[in-house]
Amino acid sequence: MNRRLLYIILLSLAFVAMVIGVHRSIVEDDIAGNYWIFMIGFVFYIVYSYAKKKDRA
Repeated sequence: MNRRLLYIILLSLAFVAMVIGVHRSIVEDDIAGNYWIFMIGFVFYIVYSYAKKKDRA
């Protein structure tokens, strides 16, 4: 798989998870109930950052 495509997919998944988390938090008026969605987005961003940093070295 192309490295650049992998980076785009990981960053896109992180962004989408954050947008979904914000939307559900506004609609349901419950940030704590949607915490897990934010954490999934954060994990995707951490994996993206790790892969990008590993590729540079």
